[in-house]
Amino acid sequence: MKKLLVPIKMLAILAIGSQALTSCVSLRPPDREFRAVAEHPYMGGDEELIPDADATPVAKEPVFQSIKCGAPLDKSLLSRPTGPYRIGPGDILDIEVAENKDTRTKSTVMPDGMLYFNTARGVNVKGKTVREISTLLSHQLKEDYVNPVVTVNVSKADSQRFWMLGQVAKPGTYPITKPTTLVDAISTGSGLLSVRDSVNVNNPESADLERAAIIRDGEVLPVNFDSLIREGDMSQNIYVNAGDYIFIPSLTASSIYVLGHVNNPGPISYERDLTMLAAVAGAGGPKPEAVVTKALIIRGGHHNPEVAVVNFRDIMKGFDSDLRLEAGDIIWMPRSNWSNVIKYTGAVLNTAAQAIAVQEGLGVLGATGGAGISISAGG
Repeated sequence: MKKLLVPIKMLAILAIGSQALTSCVSLRPPDREFRAVAEHPYMGGDEELIPDADATPVAKEPVFQSIKCGAPLDKSLLSRPTGPYRIGPGDILDIEVAENKDTRTKSTVMPDGMLYFNTARGVNVKGKTVREISTLLSHQLKEDYVNPVVTVNVSKADSQRFWMLGQVAKPGTYPITKPTTLVDAISTGSGLLSVRDSVNVNNPESADLERAAIIRDGEVLPVNFDSLIREGDMSQNIYVNAGDYIFIPSLTASSIYVLGHVNNPGPISYERDLTMLAAVAGAGGPKPEAVVTKALIIRGGHHNPEVAVVNFRDIMKGFDSDLRLEAGDIIWMPRSNWSNVIKYTGAVLNTAAQAIAVQEGLGVLGATGGAGISISAGG
């Protein structure tokens, strides 16, 4: 599986309806070692549950219900951004005191937002325009120059960036130097990969567009990538903001995710005939306070997923059949009882998209380990 995602600021606090949803992302060492199911003790409530492999019936298919979750796309996201460029860390500025050519220099904005030029003391320029920076520098240099006028231009814009991850030819982080749409962003990453290694945006054979997501400020925006890329629906072609994470998974992904209230949440390599019992064991089993009677298996994309509500306690005790999984499935182990399956599934999908994006970003950064996620969302 291609590992995934991100700088360290990411993903965070969600709110679904009237229920509070919090998400904690942590990096974990690679400890995805499967243990035989019969060797793995699970705690459920006050009693220890030890699955008996001999007593567990043959695995069967989960029983799914189709649901529709997510709000409609906010049309304001289609509006072209306006206003001047705001300077940030990493930007390189071309600065000169007017009529003093020997003062011309290029200066890089420091990680803390500070800018240093000539005899001026450090100036915090984070979030400021070049005009505002010019005024600040002119004021600081007035003791060394007669009525100084400082000209400031952006030599290289590098602070306003988005992440382009997954099934693109060149995954990574890219600067926003002008208003950039989602299609522009994909093209910046040299287009989607296809089974023929094409880099054309219109060849999405190996990209799982139903599960593709753009994450902004800890929320998955309700963009329909399938309609945008396959059908050319420009009503989905929103403008990208600095800090956005765009993730396009592979149709041939060979992993499932076990998330929620388990000991080691994260990706599990998919193998033929993988079952829910084995997958949860691979994630270290449910935590003692997990509500194992209302676990979820989620299959499909963000817009029209299928969800199966599973009494995992009965599977562990051998009272019910184990369940067969497919690559791309998400298993969610709740922490407390939930009541509205549509709202709760939406919350889970939001959090899962972030976890998967984090994992992909780790791969892009060359890091190892897994992305662990746990939330409380009324469940």
